[in-house]
Amino acid sequence: MEPRKWAGVVGFILVFSTIGSVLAEDREPYVDRVLRKLGRGITNIATCPGELIYRPNVIAHKDGYLPSVTIGTLQGIWHTLLRGLAGVYEVATFYVAIPRDFKPLVEPEFLFETLHREGR
Repeated sequence: MEPRKWAGVVGFILVFSTIGSVLAEDREPYVDRVLRKLGRGITNIATCPGELIYRPNVIAHKDGYLPSVTIGTLQGIWHTLLRGLAGVYEVATFYVAIPRDFKPLVEPEFLFETLHREGR
């Protein structure tokens, strides 16, 4: 058999072997988890600049205003990059269950989730 035919047969087998495992799951439907990951990625891309405001504010309440200017700003930059890159990764791979069970790459899952919990 030609290599192209072998690749087609292997691809066909892989697709249909994974469909059975996806359909047999007892938890939240696959489509819902895929859409949540896609939405989480888009939201994290859109809200990642909010970390530049949020992180210095947390440090200001905890340690004072001078540390918030230095440490808080550096943490804000770092968390902005992390949340933004995690969002890009989740949008690019929204259909794949990586990490396992579509768990979020960064905690909290959404920036505004933290703000809501802390009552700000």
